[in-house]
Amino acid sequence: MHTKPLLQDLQAVATSDECITITIDKDLSLEGSKLLIKGPERLLIMSLIPTSHDIDVCVYTGKPMFVELETPSGTSVQYVKKSGNNFYNNN
Repeated sequence: MHTKPLLQDLQAVATSDECITITIDKDLSLEGSKLLIKGPERLLIMSLIPTSHDIDVCVYTGKPMFVELETPSGTSVQYVKKSGNNFYNNN
């Protein structure tokens, strides 16, 4: 068990235009943690207290999004994979 989040401890994937799945490494303690979901300019969309290492959240994901896990020992930020696919369209 560790308390400082590492880059590989947090994964997030858009499963539809409205929902994302967040996976936090099971060896990372969630005590005192907060999870932030942010938009393309890193503006806060929503925050929650993680009670599980596997989280499904439905919120608009039409633009690029990021998840940020804040723990008492540090912070980890990840791009939500597949979020904002239309935003990055090269056409």
